[in-house]
Amino acid sequence: MIDIFKNYALQRDELLARIAQELQLDKTRLERMESAYNAVADLLKKDEDFFKDVEIEVYAQGSKRIGTSIKPINDEDFDLDTVLHIYDVYHKYSPDEIYNALVKALEKDSYYKSIMEKKKRCVRLNYKSDFHMDILPACMPSHFEKQKIAIPEKMMRSWSSGNPKGFSEWFLRIADTVKNPVLITHMRALMEAKVESEPLPVELYQKTPLQRGVQLIKRCRDLYYADKKYRVSSIVITTLTAHFYNGENSIFDTIDNVLEKIKGSYLDAVKSSAKFKVLNPVNPQEDFTDSWTDEHFKSFYGFISDLYIQWQNLKTSFETGKDDYIKLFGEGVYKKSLNEQIVTFSKNTDDGFTNASGLIIGGKAYTNTQGQINSNTGIKNESHHNFGS
Repeated sequence: MIDIFKNYALQRDELLARIAQELQLDKTRLERMESAYNAVADLLKKDEDFFKDVEIEVYAQGSKRIGTSIKPINDEDFDLDTVLHIYDVYHKYSPDEIYNALVKALEKDSYYKSIMEKKKRCVRLNYKSDFHMDILPACMPSHFEKQKIAIPEKMMRSWSSGNPKGFSEWFLRIADTVKNPVLITHMRALMEAKVESEPLPVELYQKTPLQRGVQLIKRCRDLYYADKKYRVSSIVITTLTAHFYNGENSIFDTIDNVLEKIKGSYLDAVKSSAKFKVLNPVNPQEDFTDSWTDEHFKSFYGFISDLYIQWQNLKTSFETGKDDYIKLFGEGVYKKSLNEQIVTFSKNTDDGFTNASGLIIGGKAYTNTQGQINSNTGIKNESHHNFGS
């Protein structure tokens, strides 16, 4: 088996995958969310008033749809964005007509009525767990554009356009351009091998470098803006990361190259006295930065510049980049991921310290009469988890 601790670049990418995996929503929560919007769809399809005569679909949009969702920090609720797609042309209805039809249908059910919150152009369901669901009602722009949507403006007086399915297809198509991703090419033996009598979790390596890159940048964003204003939205991060992605086969290189290109693009715009824009790739008329003030732009560049500098510190070794890993991703997540990596691969290295660390963290270490740490002889050691410090 590969000795991962002899290849820092490989160990680094495997660790980044573990950090991203630790940050993302767990399977149970994702299943609860999917069950939630499917239940709403079933309810609406049984509605005897507005929805009985139209074809509808309720589906997730945003990070859940493209596989880049992460847990919120500070125990905040996860915002699940969904679309109520009415497969009928928008000009047959007014914006407030479809909005009010959604509200009325949900209010007929006592449970949904009790958790419903009316927003400016969507309806929010506040579930008593760790997420809330925003339902955006939408129609078709025309009979020939079944995938695109027309959505109510915030004042309910006109319509705007959207294409969440098209955006997700655009993103995933770019993500799949990667050739021979590092964690598949070089870690195949690790995935197939039995470690501690159990196979490695295949899902750890299944996401593309682009998906993992977006997850990690969003985590860095959350920590950076924990005490700052003008937070950069996920759609801006996702769009820019995918736009500048060039098929890099590692998570680290994906983020490294994307950050450099974003910085260059921003500075080019400033030098030419042009406005830096982030356009919707499936609707170029929509500028995701259209409402940004000068403070938003300064904050955005400050975040990208700070992240780029810290990212360079990860290029050499864990010894030089340890503090930056903690600043970027959080101490708890970093240490947990690193300790799990050490436990998983410590049996397959000839480095004595790493091997001993894995035994101690895993609670399987003994100290013999010569003071040597081993897995079966001597006095059993207590496990601890400070090897990421």
